[in-house]
Amino acid sequence: MHTSATICDAIRTRSVLSFDYEGFHRVVEPYCHGISKNGEALRAIQVGGESRSGKKGLGFGKLWIVAEIQNIQKNGQTFIPDDPQYNPHDKAMKHICCRI
Repeated sequence: MHTSATICDAIRTRSVLSFDYEGFHRVVEPYCHGISKNGEALRAIQVGGESRSGKKGLGFGKLWIVAEIQNIQKNGQTFIPDDPQYNPHDKAMKHICCRI
């Protein structure tokens, strides 16, 4: 399955995603997929895995550039979308393909 299709399927089914990004393994809850000023992007909350800053950066929405995502897959877990900061009309997205 293509990365974009995997992302939208995960958003639709509320499935947790895991992938490699900038040399780190990430575990995220996906909220929105679309086109940002930097290209195709995923808005997601990192809930596990590694980050460049250690534990800093976990638990809030980040924008991930899809072209830099590797080895993406649904990890078998689901989530309940409950981020009070999430904006379904994400201003960082010029066009939204799919969203919570």
